[in-house]
Amino acid sequence: MRCFLLSKLIISIALIIFNQISSNCEIFDDVKTIFIEDKLYCLGSLQFFYVDLAGISLDTDELVKESKWIDLTNIKPKPDKLALFDSPIPGGNKIMFLEEFASNFYVNTFDTTLKKWNINENVKILQPMNPITVFTEVWTFDEKTGKSYSLDDNVVIFDTINMVINYIASNPFQGSLSFYNKYAQVLVPNGQILFIGGQIDNEIASMKPMNNLLIYDTINDTWQIVNTTGKTPEVRTDHTAVSTSDGRVIVFGGVSKQSVPALPHLSVLDTSKIPYEWSTPTVENPIGAFSGHTSVMVKNYMISAFGRNESNKDPLIKTNSEDLYKLNVTDPLKYKWSLLAKFNYNISTIGITPTMFGGNNSSIQTKVSAAASSSFYEDQKNQEIKQ
Repeated sequence: MRCFLLSKLIISIALIIFNQISSNCEIFDDVKTIFIEDKLYCLGSLQFFYVDLAGISLDTDELVKESKWIDLTNIKPKPDKLALFDSPIPGGNKIMFLEEFASNFYVNTFDTTLKKWNINENVKILQPMNPITVFTEVWTFDEKTGKSYSLDDNVVIFDTINMVINYIASNPFQGSLSFYNKYAQVLVPNGQILFIGGQIDNEIASMKPMNNLLIYDTINDTWQIVNTTGKTPEVRTDHTAVSTSDGRVIVFGGVSKQSVPALPHLSVLDTSKIPYEWSTPTVENPIGAFSGHTSVMVKNYMISAFGRNESNKDPLIKTNSEDLYKLNVTDPLKYKWSLLAKFNYNISTIGITPTMFGGNNSSIQTKVSAAASSSFYEDQKNQEIKQ
């Protein structure tokens, strides 16, 4: 009898460890980031928090302390379906989410200054629009005009100041644009939005060449398809692109086919030259291959976070990354990676317990006891039960 009970206990502990490790792999899955006023806001299927970079000098090797990871998950009132939102829309000091109900559009807004939600604001629609893909596409924000852009059947324009949605009149193709996906889009200083990489109809064999770019001019409402020069990177999906103030587009990561990192890992497109020119810069302290990550520009640094580490050659054991890295792009010819922040796991006597959020506006805690009592932990368990 004792042997049976002992065996049952061992199996139970093993299941707990397995479930916790499995949960760890999903903690930062499909996270989006937005940088607003010294804070990197991170939004995932179960999380809403920010990493406070106030007082942190990116020019040093200083790491962001754990107390700077601040949970926002339980601020109330909040939207009922926050976990289902896929694409946050930047809007000055606000983070917005579109919602459709009974053919009407609403926006749920998180005010990053007041740390509060404004729920179900009315949105004016200038013409009928697709009620499905609007919520899942990536948005590009123009700080000069307060407008965000997303590629749907046409380009959707959301005026975040006047709360108005509109489609542009022009279309570069005769048919729908919805077959083009998994690209990276970036706004460059001349007002153009570049759509880089991606694929057609979810077919790996139909990757879009990196030397043939679809471009939308936000100022003149015109389209171009332009060819680039220089050392063209491999085709890719699940990559990121950010723009510097001098017109360089930094493209990082991605895969050329399933679980195969696209080369080079880091490429630069110079949009100050005509035609636009690709180059492969010297990279110091490379961090390897990533896909499904997120990247934002902060002064002279690109901050990349989360995603999947594709460096391991065994596709069965690739893991999600919980760390934040920064890339110094000051020198156009030489780029340097370094670690910015590290999310820590704790080892307990029964296995690996993830560091969890500790409640309203609290820092992410490191004690196992705090993790066990956190509402974030309960939310995660409830989500697992539903699945």
